[in-house]
Parts: sequence; structure tokens; C-alpha cells
Amino acid sequence: MQIAQKALDWLLPIISGLILTLLFPPFSIGLLVPFAIVPLVWSLHGKTWKEAFRIGFLAGLVHFGTLIWWIAPTIATYGNLPLWASWPVVGLLACYLAVYPAVWSVFVADSMRKGHRIILLTLSAPAAWALLEWARGHFLSGFPWGSLAYSLIHVPSLIQTADIYGPYGLSFLIVLTNMIVWDLLEKTRGCCNLSGIKGRRAAAGEAALLALGVAFLWLYGDTRIKKIAETDNRYPAAYAAAIQGSIPQNEKWDPAFQQKTISTYENLSAEAVSSAHIPTGKNDIKYPILVWPETAAPFYFQDQGPLSRQVAALASKLKAIIVFGSPAYNIAKTGGRTAYLNSAYILGPDGATLGRYDKVHLVPFGEYMPFGWVTAWAKDYLPTAGEFMAGKSVAPLSFKGIHIGVLICFESIFPKLGRDLVRGGANLIAVITNDAWFGRTGAPYQHEEMAILRAVETRRWVIRAANTGVSSIISPWGETVSRTSIFHPCYTSGIVRLRDGETFFARHGGQWPPVLSIITIILIFLYPKKEVPK
Repeated sequence: MQIAQKALDWLLPIISGLILTLLFPPFSIGLLVPFAIVPLVWSLHGKTWKEAFRIGFLAGLVHFGTLIWWIAPTIATYGNLPLWASWPVVGLLACYLAVYPAVWSVFVADSMRKGHRIILLTLSAPAAWALLEWARGHFLSGFPWGSLAYSLIHVPSLIQTADIYGPYGLSFLIVLTNMIVWDLLEKTRGCCNLSGIKGRRAAAGEAALLALGVAFLWLYGDTRIKKIAETDNRYPAAYAAAIQGSIPQNEKWDPAFQQKTISTYENLSAEAVSSAHIPTGKNDIKYPILVWPETAAPFYFQDQGPLSRQVAALASKLKAIIVFGSPAYNIAKTGGRTAYLNSAYILGPDGATLGRYDKVHLVPFGEYMPFGWVTAWAKDYLPTAGEFMAGKSVAPLSFKGIHIGVLICFESIFPKLGRDLVRGGANLIAVITNDAWFGRTGAPYQHEEMAILRAVETRRWVIRAANTGVSSIISPWGETVSRTSIFHPCYTSGIVRLRDGETFFARHGGQWPPVLSIITIILIFLYPKKEVPK
């Protein structure tokens, strides 16, 4: 019996870890959402904090190891490491990420031992999970990849409340649902000192409450979608296209292919404009908006060389507004030190350069080496890691009432940056990225899902242009209006609207983590500490 219990203690967290991964692309099995962490919670009953930490760590290790495995072949292909040596890198990252579910498991196990059943179900466990997700998105630069909220992306009616509390609130609700399902299963098998009619009534009442909650969330979301879609027509419209050049990564930075690259974007842009349906309303935008991916212009556009003039001439020829990525640099006035930047430019329909945005949240070990000399040695094994400097402003790129907030690649996974853009006046969001690194894995689709939630949180149209895909046009209610396949030169287009106003999340989203902290602290330290038998 004891051997069987130990085997179960290993098996249940592994099952939870695998289910969590199945919630995300390329699987996206949404029906598993209410059960994802139930096996993990089940395995925590009667465990010490050390045992709970090990169980939670195992679940996290399995989940993140199977979710972000694609990092290993990426490092092997574009780095200076053989494939066998790349896997330990992924393992270390997965171990770090697994600490968060491990800490949550300790909290849940401790609450179980101290009899905090009702409070555990209603507030503290979901609040602790959401708070830890927030911490994961901020600590050591932040890596909120695979947050639970994104598992609901394929059901737009269930994500509409994100404009109130962002991904943290959605994760809270998902964990709350899992905790209620766990409690129902516990009551069903008679482990809660409830039996007979009393136990059945308690379980039936809880099941009914859960069903009503989900139904309310669904109906509320459905109503919000209809209302936002109806009012969307009040805003100025514009024709927009995301141009997907699908330039192979081994050609992208080769000077011999620069002209071919620009010609590819020229041809696709001309095709997109030739098929454009320009809105004709009085306040509508008469110029097409074309968005090219991150570093679509793989040279220093600011130098105004022949290729730079070619891109500017294209904007003038097509009478289009073009937003595109290109590296940039600043030379310090004193000392002559050069700072390299990952940037986006906007060109007006006359070809004039109207502004530049410099990426503010860089990828550690990708665009820069964090911690200075401590990690400098790793540069020899990561030759693709750049030496970029972070930008200092999130101001949108503007032209005559069009204010385009730009998120470059990694930035689109951070809710705060979307909030900052909208609070800075952005009435449209452009996500530009180069996901060629990820190959034909689930990563490009995982990355795109995060842009969908940025649209809902801010109630802005999002134009997502990815070098090799997925490129898409996303509505403010989270519907992907059009999208491309990956690794195919093409474009996707649609009518977008220049929306104004700020959502509750845009104005107050930064206050949610402190609120969750207060809730969790109160429930930990002020609730009775009566130990219950194992």
C-alpha cells in the first residue's frame, strides 16, 4: 500500500504537468482546462512542505520541459552548441520555472494541514497562483510564457473579463475552477467527512454553483463581444496588412541577400495595396497601413543608403504608411560609445521618416547578456546573442491621428507594455516579430496567442507581422480576423479601427498584484491555524 501511494505521488504531478502542456499549441485541448491541476492538488493531501515542494517541482518540470523544449534545437541550430549540450540549458530554465508551482504546492499543502478548506477553495490558492504568475513575469527580466490564462484563448467568450484584470484574473478563475472540481471529486469519494444525503447535497450545490459561474462568465463575455463589435463601427477605419516575407534565417543577415529581401517585401506590399479595400467614410484613413516584421530591413535604415531610400520610395509610390523593423544605433556624445538598438520605424505616405521606437524589454541571453561579467563567458556559446541596449520610451509611432503602439517580439508577452502603450495614446497596436528561430514547432502559435490577449486587455486592434508567421489581424474582442500559415511568403489583411479610451486593466492593471498579495497574506497569517489529522 505504501509503495502504491509513493508511485501515485510521482504519477499524479506528472499527469498534471502533461495536461498543462496539452492546453497550449500545438495541442490546445481546451476541454482539459478545468482538470489541469486537479491531480497535482490531489497528491498534496497530508504532505509536509518538503514533500509538497518536490511534488510541485516535478509537475512544473514536466510541464515546462515539454512546453519549451523547442529552445534546445533553436540553440543548437543558431548557437554554438551541439544538440546534446543544448538540452541541459532547457533543463536549467525548466528547473527555474518549476520553482513557481513548487512554491504554490507548499502553500496549498500547508493550508490543507491547517484546515483552511473553504478559504483555500474560494480565494487563497487561486490568488497565490496568480501572484506567482505575476512574479514569474517580472523576476529576472520576466518569462510569463505558458501562463494559464492563454489556455482560454480559443473561447473568446471566456476571456472578455481580461479588460478588467488581465491574465492574472483569468488564471485566478481557472485555478478556482480546478479547486472546485478537486473538492467535488473529494466529496464524491467521501474524503471530506461528508456522507449520505448531506454529502450529496453539498456536492450538488457546489457543482451547480460552478456551472452557474461558468455560464455567467460565458454570457457576460458573449454580450461584451456583441457590444464592442457594434460600437467598433463608430471609430475611424483603416485598411491594414501584415506582410510576411518568410526570409530564411540563414539569409536574413547576409548582405548578398539584402536586395532580395527588400524586393520580397516590395512585391508583397504592392500586392496587398492593389487588393486593398480602402474605407470611404468621412473620418476613415485613406492610406493603407502596412506592417513589416521585426528587422524586416536587415541593415541600418538610419544611414539612408540605397536600400533605405528604396524602402522610403516604396511608401511614396504606394501612398502607404509603412511600419517596419530595422536595427539602429546611437553614438554617445562623449566617449564615442555605440549603443545598438532593436527598432521600428514609421514612414509616411510621402516616404518621410516620422518616428522610431526602440525596443525597451530585451531578451536576456538573446539580445544582451545579463549580469555583466557574471554571464560574459556564456557569450562564446551563444554567438547569436547581441549587445543591444534597451530603449527608454514606449511612445507610439504617429501620423495624422494614427498612433501605432509597437511591441517587438518578446515584448508582446508582457501585459504591462500593452497597458503602457495605450496609456501613452496608442489607438492601434502592431506586433512585429521574427519567429523563424522556432522552426515548425508549437512556439510560433504559442507566441501569437499572447498577442490575442493584449488585444482584449487594451480593446485595441492588433496587427501582428511575423517574418515566417504566424501573422494575423486580431480584433479588440480577441477574434483572429485573418491569419497566415507559417514559412510561406504572403500577407494577411483586413479593416482595423482606431479605438480610443482606456480599459480598467489599462488604467489600474498594475494594482492587481498588490491586491492579490494582500489577500494571500491575510489568509495565511490571520486565518485559524488549527492542524487537522493527516
